[in-house]
Amino acid sequence: MTHSKALLILCPDLLTAWNSRKRVLLVSYDLERLKDELRLCALILSYSPKNESTWSHRRWVITKLAQHVQDMSELIDDESLLVKQIAEKSKMNYRAWRHRCWLIPFMKPKQVLDELNKSTKWTELHVADNCCFHYRRSLLLALLDSHDTEDGEDSPNWQSEAHLMWKEELRWNEMLIRRYQGRESLWIHRRFLSQWWLQQLLGCEETCPSKEETLADLFLAQEIDLLSDCLSAPGDEFGETRVQAGLAALYVLWISKQDAVVKGKVEERLKSAGSLEEVLARASPEKSRLWTQLLHC
Repeated sequence: MTHSKALLILCPDLLTAWNSRKRVLLVSYDLERLKDELRLCALILSYSPKNESTWSHRRWVITKLAQHVQDMSELIDDESLLVKQIAEKSKMNYRAWRHRCWLIPFMKPKQVLDELNKSTKWTELHVADNCCFHYRRSLLLALLDSHDTEDGEDSPNWQSEAHLMWKEELRWNEMLIRRYQGRESLWIHRRFLSQWWLQQLLGCEETCPSKEETLADLFLAQEIDLLSDCLSAPGDEFGETRVQAGLAALYVLWISKQDAVVKGKVEERLKSAGSLEEVLARASPEKSRLWTQLLHC
């Protein structure tokens, strides 16, 4: 163990050394040895934060600990803090964030919700890093899955809580989009949120078809208003408003492709601004041929 530790500090990619340590640790369960292994991994990651072999070995150690430790909450908190510290030093470190996503199944629903709340501030300060938004998406899906596993059927209270959570995430995302223009990661996150939200609203529309203006209509109207604001924003010297207009137009095109009913609603809402093809051409004239192909595919 001493010799392999020295080798790995010098060359973390030496898989033979990692495997030899696994063989020793498999002989008998030793809590202190496994904790030492986590400390060794943390040391190596401090100067080699994107080393896949170290992250993989760390997950192996955590899996072994989970087989004997009943309450993993403290360990998960420590791991989450470690990833946050590494992400601060190493931008766009998808390996670290993938490790954080891997930890989600070990979390209890309350801990998942706490992680979602704690990640809000960090995400606001790193809006160009899609990894943190992917983490939030994984947490949101975990909250939905945990309820389905526990209760089997959605209760009215849970549906209202889920809808409130999703509306708040949509509102927060829109605030970031308006504040930080031209950030593609924000629009990718909005696609994820809109897809689930539209499914819920269209499901409600099927159960309550008598309403003249449904919740789906209101939501699409809000999205068209967001597009209009992006198209009418004054230009800037860095060209961010132009990029923002293109991303907004691409987002509306993506929404129209989700469902035939949704496409009809989008075209109806766009009548005042022109057809969808005209709006896309106005947002990014240099991509007019691309818009034409996407609209008819």
